[in-house]
Amino acid sequence: MNGAHSFQGVVKIGGARGNAVCPLLEELADRTRRGERWALVHGASSMMEDLSRAVGMEPVYVVSPGGFRSRFVGERELALFEAACCRFSVDLVAALGRLGVRAVPLYPGSAKGASAKRKNSLRVVEDGRVRMMHGNYSGAIAAFDPSDIRSVWDSGGLPLLPPLASDEAVPGSRLNVDGDRMAAAAAAAVGADVLAILSNVPGLLRTPSDPSSRVEKGTLSEWESLEPLAKGNMKRKLLAAREALEGGAETVVIADSRNARPIGAGLDGGGTLLCRGSMAAAV
Repeated sequence: MNGAHSFQGVVKIGGARGNAVCPLLEELADRTRRGERWALVHGASSMMEDLSRAVGMEPVYVVSPGGFRSRFVGERELALFEAACCRFSVDLVAALGRLGVRAVPLYPGSAKGASAKRKNSLRVVEDGRVRMMHGNYSGAIAAFDPSDIRSVWDSGGLPLLPPLASDEAVPGSRLNVDGDRMAAAAAAAVGADVLAILSNVPGLLRTPSDPSSRVEKGTLSEWESLEPLAKGNMKRKLLAAREALEGGAETVVIADSRNARPIGAGLDGGGTLLCRGSMAAAV
């Protein structure tokens, strides 16, 4: 691993209820003071659900034939999702500011970052049958320009990224993208020493209901034995981990946001540590 002054990492904190944000922000403040460079990718699912219900629009979740669960985002849902992302970003900027960290939100359209290809139609499984849903405003990340992340780092700030990307086909338009895969794209683009994916579970579990069944570590060469263990939302987190490692990130840790110092706790044996080859030393 690099020394503290050249160390750079990306951390993703989920937006669902059950995640703990404060321990992460306190740890990021401490790590930033030590000279480390971190970018924070955040979700917005609980705020999206609150806003949707406030306007009488129930969130719609779908499952792909591959078993990936996601929210269907139509044109109205996208507008609400952008509002939810902005609200969470403002809260994070304020909280980090109180800890002495200058967080800088990087939104597509006004800053460089992710661009995505829109998936207008989704194949979804309902009652055992596959059907198509049209009018979707989510996308798959096609490219990631890290220059604004680096500019914020050079100015002493902490980049803050919502799960939004520029629509590569429609300049000025944004698309909803998966936050875990956004974090993976960012980590790969900057060649991060660590990508930390934090949620409300302690890592990849052999038995989803049993925290003691956590997989402690794994490498790309062992991926075929790891993939069948991922269930539900963990499937996408493991996919994101693989994309980050194959893209050039050194280490990925999937860990519990509810721990004190969740990044450090995950790297010190409290999460699932994933590396490209031989296990790297953690910070």
